[in-house]
Parts: sequence; C-alpha cells; structure tokens
Amino acid sequence: MIIEGHFVTHEREFEGQVEVLDGIIARVGIDTELGTPDFKYPRTHRVFPGMSDIHIHAREDATGKQCHKETYTTANAAALNGGVVAAGAMPNQPEPVTTLDRLAWHAQAHADLPVSFMNYVGIGPNTEPLEGDLAHKLYTGPSVGDLFFTSEQGVRDALTRYVGRNVSFHVEDFDVLMENEGQPTHQLRRPVHAVNTALAYVLPMIEEFELDAKLCHWSTGGESFEMIQAHRARQQAAGKSRTTLEVSPLHLIFDADMLKIAPQGWPYVQMNPALQGTEHRVALVEGLRDGTIDYLATDHAPHTLEEKFKKFADLVEGGETREQAYLRLLDSNPAKCNARACLNGTSGTPQLDTYGLVAAWLITDQGFTPERVAEVTSYNPGKFMSRFSDAKLGDIAVGYDGSFTVLDMGASTVVSRENLKTKVGWSPFEGMTFPGKVAQTFVKGVPYK
Repeated sequence: MIIEGHFVTHEREFEGQVEVLDGIIARVGIDTELGTPDFKYPRTHRVFPGMSDIHIHAREDATGKQCHKETYTTANAAALNGGVVAAGAMPNQPEPVTTLDRLAWHAQAHADLPVSFMNYVGIGPNTEPLEGDLAHKLYTGPSVGDLFFTSEQGVRDALTRYVGRNVSFHVEDFDVLMENEGQPTHQLRRPVHAVNTALAYVLPMIEEFELDAKLCHWSTGGESFEMIQAHRARQQAAGKSRTTLEVSPLHLIFDADMLKIAPQGWPYVQMNPALQGTEHRVALVEGLRDGTIDYLATDHAPHTLEEKFKKFADLVEGGETREQAYLRLLDSNPAKCNARACLNGTSGTPQLDTYGLVAAWLITDQGFTPERVAEVTSYNPGKFMSRFSDAKLGDIAVGYDGSFTVLDMGASTVVSRENLKTKVGWSPFEGMTFPGKVAQTFVKGVPYK
C-alpha cells in the first residue's frame, strides 16, 4: 500500500509518499514517487502517525457488570472513529486488574481487535508487583471504583514494593476530598487544594522510590506547575527519568467559570479531577504548548446518561429518561434545575470519538504547530504504548507500524450523537463545531472509518 499526501511528524512536515508492506512502513519518500498511490490526499489533509490515547476506561471485565457502558469492541469503534489506533485501559473495573490472571483475561478479550489496547495494572493497599515491564496505576484518593488509598502513609507503604516501576498517578488527597464532599459544586468538592496536597507527597515519593512516573489528567496550573518543575529539576540533576503529564481535552476546553454562567451543564462535564477556573484552563493549554505537559489523553470514561443524571431520577414522569426530566425542569424552572445539576453526580465523560477533532482544534483555534500536535498525540503517547505492547508507534519512519491518522483540515465537524460510536452514545462536546474532520484511520496498513 502506498499513501501520498502531506505528512506530519513531531520533527517535520513533508510532501511525499509512504509505502507499507505487511503492516509496517517499508519506505518513506520525501518529494519522491515510490509508485502509484493507493490513497492520495489533497493538500487540505494532514497525515499524522497513528494517534494514541494512553488513558481510557474500556469498562469490560470478566464480571460483565459494566458492559452496558462500554466493551473493548465498542471502545475500538469509538477509537477508530476518533483517529486513535492504540489505547491504554485503566485497571479500576469492578474486578480490578491486579493479578496476572486478570491481566491475561483482558489481553485475550481485545486480542483480535485492530486497535492496540494496553492494560494498566492497579496498585492497591494489598497488591504485589507482577513480573514483567508493566504500566501501573495508583489512586491517592477515591474516584470511580474501589481501587484507591485513604492516606499518605498507605501510599508510601505500597510504593516500597514498587521501587523502580512505571507508575501513573491519580493525584487527589483523600482527607481533603472528605472534608469538602458537602460543598455545593464539583469544583469545590474536589478543589485545587486536593491536588496540591497529594502532589506535595507524591513527588518526593517518586524521587525516593525512583519511579518512572506519569501524572494523569492534570487539572491545575499555578502552584502545581511550580512544584512539578522543581521536581523535574531535581530528577535531571540526579540523572533520573522525567516525570510526565497528561491533560484531558475537557480540561482544555471547559472550565468552572463557564459553569458559573451555565451551571446546568455540570452533569455533562463532571469528571475527576474537577474542572477549575479559567486561569487553570489557560495554564493547561500553554503547558501543553510549551512542553510542560507531554500527552493529550482523554480519560475516556463512558457512563450512560441515566447514570450521569441520577440526581433527577425522582423527577421522572411517565416514560421519560432522566435526561428528559432534566430538560423539562430546565425549561420550566431553570433555577431549580441549576441547583440540582450542581449536586454530586457521576464523574466521567466519553471522549474517544472526538480525539482527532481536538487535535485539529489545537492547530486551527489554539495556534499549535502541527509538529507539536504530532508530538503530544502521536510521538510521546506512541513511545509509551510501544513500551507496553507489541505496537511500534509514534513516527513515520521505516520499521514503524503503518498506522496513520488522516485529518481533513479544510472541513469542520459538528459533534452529534449520530456520529458517535461509543456505546453510551453521547459526548460532552455535543453541538460544538470543531475545525477539521477525521478523514481516515489506518491500522497497520488497513483503512478504517
């Protein structure tokens, strides 16, 4: 297979052709014809190395308890729809991924799907390290599921068993969350202070236990960035690996100040950690631009609309859904609807379908260079995925997988439920118009979408 078009990598843009043989890139021709192209894209299109989302929740496990939300098959469809060729699945299912048997079950469950899934292994108070080079996940406080810690000492005790391992952290302090659980909005129930309090002990532990660490779905700038930069300077001086950061599209596009104007939107955008003020959103965008943040990672967390609108259950009339009851109340009594919408609902939003659209938004609306977008969507996450899976992703070079994400930068996409593939069938970005369109997703030379 030969693809012709305008290619983008983390280092350069070039016009040319790429040949894929047996799923692997065999030749790269810059301003060179390798043969008659099977796919030829106009100049409005950009061909990126296949994009990887290193933080999703696929929901499926042996219990089947959450398959109504998502399965590996439906997550695969949503990923391809969003231009994603590989995804890292978190371990906090009803049956957490903490043993080799459970890890093997998941490997088998997604073995035959085109998207390359990798499973994180959970760290809990009583878990033990498993053999092999594995990606781990540790929750310093509660989010969704039962795999979390309730104290700084508990985190320390566990990490003594994981010296030198790769560990990704959900950073919110248990005590601060408990102290604020009665606050009126999600922003206040999970405040900036919860992140910074946990960060203050997580960073020294990363250094002490020589962890290859990643901080997940980062939600704050300011003090947290200062702490992280000082930590990285110490790591560099000691010759240690650099702690990396993810950011979710939701934290780049929405903020809590927007919700003060339109509080009825909280059920659609509630996630953990919470959205914070405008200054934090702006800092996150700039942090992704300047290299402080390393990965665009969605934290795709599919919940049904019935689960998201659980606080409206008692208002349902006749055959209404809970969302319909919410919409009826919003029309008849906006103030009452707004107050109820701010109550603590179900955290998590589906975002796999819109990954490539956000990449286009970064370029067109936020002024990112295409190379920087390739770095945070393809190269950096591709290196991470390649370490923990059989894939070789992230670049357009000989020997890499022939996987590509093709964005039509001359088009636009209005997000609607009709163009989503996630099983839950909704998006926090519904009604928004994104610049660009995912025109094609290739996995090892095979075109999808």
